[in-house]
Amino acid sequence: MELIKHKSATVSDVDRNSANRDRRVLRTREQLDAAFVDLLHRRSYANIRVSDIARKAGVGRATFYAHYASKDDLLLSQFRRIVAPMLVARPRDACPLDAIAFFAHVTASPRIYKALMGPEAGEAPRILRDCIEQRVRQSLGEGDVQPDAVNADVRKTIVSRFVASSLLAVIECSIQGKACESPQSLQVIFSELVGGGLSLFANAKANSTQKPL
Repeated sequence: MELIKHKSATVSDVDRNSANRDRRVLRTREQLDAAFVDLLHRRSYANIRVSDIARKAGVGRATFYAHYASKDDLLLSQFRRIVAPMLVARPRDACPLDAIAFFAHVTASPRIYKALMGPEAGEAPRILRDCIEQRVRQSLGEGDVQPDAVNADVRKTIVSRFVASSLLAVIECSIQGKACESPQSLQVIFSELVGGGLSLFANAKANSTQKPL
């Protein structure tokens, strides 16, 4: 019995230590995330350094790199966790994304997006575009690519790039302009822009595959 109790205690200690370690990791990531967002309210993305984030979070640079490979990696992680879920897939609609929640986030945090999309944004716009493109490809679905269609994946890449670029264009104009459009109004503009472009793209594809009489 003593041996069994000893083993149980050992397993319990391991579980407890693992849980404590997980909490520390989560707490440190939350500190880094919060420090990064706070800095984005104050300066452009290109002017934020890893040392600035670490100092603001109250940790060392080595601790930062234990969690993220780079500042870009931190930004991508936040986009994937926060932005991607805001882009709701609509695979059956002319516009494959419902971005109302994302537009609401942009209008509520304009300083952050100005820091990420302004003249000193560095790699931030590309990272955001890549994240949106990945979400669009998920929305389109693997079933849309036919195995025998040589250019299917190329077309999917083009569509994803077009939708992502259009979304970024709407965001950029909304944060730079003086008009205060609602998230719903921005979604209408985005849907009309994307839906019209994709319809033309689909028609051109259909016409190119028609056999001559």
